[in-house]
Amino acid sequence: MTRNHKLIYDQLIEIAPDSRPWISDHQSAAVRVVDNQVALTDVADAAARAATLFESTGVVPGDYCAVWMDAPLDIMIAIAALTAVGGVPVLISPAIDTETLARMLEPVAIERIVTTSDRLAKCEQIGALTKIDDWSRLAALLEATPPRQTSAVAMPGTAPYIVTHTSGTTGVPKLVQYTRRGTDHQGYAQEIPAIMGRLRGYAAVAVSPVHYRTVTGLLCALRRNVPLMVLSDHSAEAVAPFIRRWQPIYLEAHPNTLMQWEYLADNGTLASVRHYVSTFDVIHPGTVRRLLAGSKYRLATFFEAYGQSELGGISAKVHFKGFTGRRHLSKFNAPPAAHSTGWTAPGYSEARIVGPEGDPVPTGTAGRIQVRSAGQFQTYINRREAAEANLSHDGWWDTGDYGRKTRFGRLLLIDRQVERMTTIPSAIAMEDVLLTRMPWLLEAIALEHDNRVIPVVAVREGVFDDAAWRAAVSDLPQLDAPVVVDFGDFPRTATGKIRRSALAKLISLPSH
Repeated sequence: MTRNHKLIYDQLIEIAPDSRPWISDHQSAAVRVVDNQVALTDVADAAARAATLFESTGVVPGDYCAVWMDAPLDIMIAIAALTAVGGVPVLISPAIDTETLARMLEPVAIERIVTTSDRLAKCEQIGALTKIDDWSRLAALLEATPPRQTSAVAMPGTAPYIVTHTSGTTGVPKLVQYTRRGTDHQGYAQEIPAIMGRLRGYAAVAVSPVHYRTVTGLLCALRRNVPLMVLSDHSAEAVAPFIRRWQPIYLEAHPNTLMQWEYLADNGTLASVRHYVSTFDVIHPGTVRRLLAGSKYRLATFFEAYGQSELGGISAKVHFKGFTGRRHLSKFNAPPAAHSTGWTAPGYSEARIVGPEGDPVPTGTAGRIQVRSAGQFQTYINRREAAEANLSHDGWWDTGDYGRKTRFGRLLLIDRQVERMTTIPSAIAMEDVLLTRMPWLLEAIALEHDNRVIPVVAVREGVFDDAAWRAAVSDLPQLDAPVVVDFGDFPRTATGKIRRSALAKLISLPSH
C-alpha cells in the first residue's frame, strides 16, 4: 500500500463526490446542514473559498492565527483553509476565559484571531490581537469568493502545522506546536486501528473540537473515507437520539464523557457500537465493562489509549466484551498498585522508566515515565523554556507521570509525579476499584491528607448509599469516610480533567 502523506486540506478537496454525508448535531456558519447531514463536498468547497479569503486578508505562510469558536464544523473548515495557505491555526478551547487567553498569548507573536460575534468585544480587550475577524462575516462572503484552484502551499516537514493547548491542570495552558511531519505520523498511526477494525459505518466522535486528537482524527477519517458523526453537545440526552438514528459502529469520546454515558448502554442505545475508543486519559474498568455489555456484537472491543498532548498516543490496550474489570470486583489482600495502560506501538512510540537523576531503572522498578514518539510536539510557543527543561538531550520527554514497566513491556501508570500517594500505592488504581464495585457512583477521586485517603464521590442519581459503600470497601481500611459532592461541582480543566488541588480546596483540605 502506497503511504499517503497528504494533510487535511489536500485530502478534503480530493474527496470523492459520492462520499457519504457527515452527520452533525449543530449548524455551521460556513456550510449548509440539512436534516443533520452535510455533504463533504460542500465542506471542501467552503474550505477552498475560505482559503482564498484568508489569503486576500494577508495570511501568509508561517502566520499564526488563533481560532476561538464553538462549532466543530466551522473549526474544521478554518483549520483546512488556514493550513491551505500555510497559516498556522492556534486552536483555543471555547471554555477558556479572556484573562487566561491573554496570558497564554502574551509572550507569543500572534496578532490575528478568527472568532464568533459574541467574542469580538472580549478579543478587543487583548492588546496583542490587532486583527480580529468575525467568522460569521467571513462565512457570509464565501459564496462570492472564488475557491482556491491549487493544492495547499508546499511547506517542509519541520514547519509548524497546528497549535493546540494543554489542559492547564497546573496553571496557564501551554500552547503546543506540532509540525507537519508529526501530524502526518499521528494521522497514520490512527489509520492502523481503522484498517484492522474494518470501519464501514459511521464513526461518532464527541471530543473537544480543539484537541489535537480531533485534528489527527479528522485527517485519519479523510484518508480512510470514514464518514463522521461530529457531535458538539456531549450530554447523554443530546447524543442518544443521534446514535439511535444513525447507528454508528465506532464511538469515541473523552473518558469523563463516557462515564456519563454508561446508562445508554443499559437501555440499548449503544447496541450498534462495535468499537469504542477513549482518548488519551485512562478510563476505569467498570465503565469499559458496562459499555461493552451494551453492544450487540459478541466480539465488541474497547481501545483504551494512554497519551499526552505533547506526544499523541503513548501506549494502548484492547478490552474485549466479557473480559474486563473482573479482578476489581474481588476482595484484596492489599490495595491495587497501578493502572495498566498496555503497550507502546512499535515504530511509533517507546517508553522508559527513570529514577530521580534521570537514569533508567531495572524492569519492575517504579519511576518517572519518559517517552519518545514519532508524533512528538515541537515546542511550547509560549513556554519554550518549559519544553526544553522537560526534554533530555537524546529526545526523551518526561511525561510528568509515575509508573513502571513489566518484563513483557507492559506500561503501568501509578499516578502523576506531583500527586503520588504515601498511604496507598496508587490513587488511580483505587478509583478503578471504587467505580467498578459501585456503578451507582458517577465519579470517585482519592485525595490524601495527614496519612488518610479521603474519597470524594458523586452519585449518579438519588442519595448516597452508606450501607452499600461500607460493604464495597470492607477490605480497604485505608479509606476515610467519603465526601459526597455534586458531579457538576468537581473542578475541571477545559478538557474535562479533574483539578485535584482545586478539589482539595473545595472540600477544605489544607494545601501542602
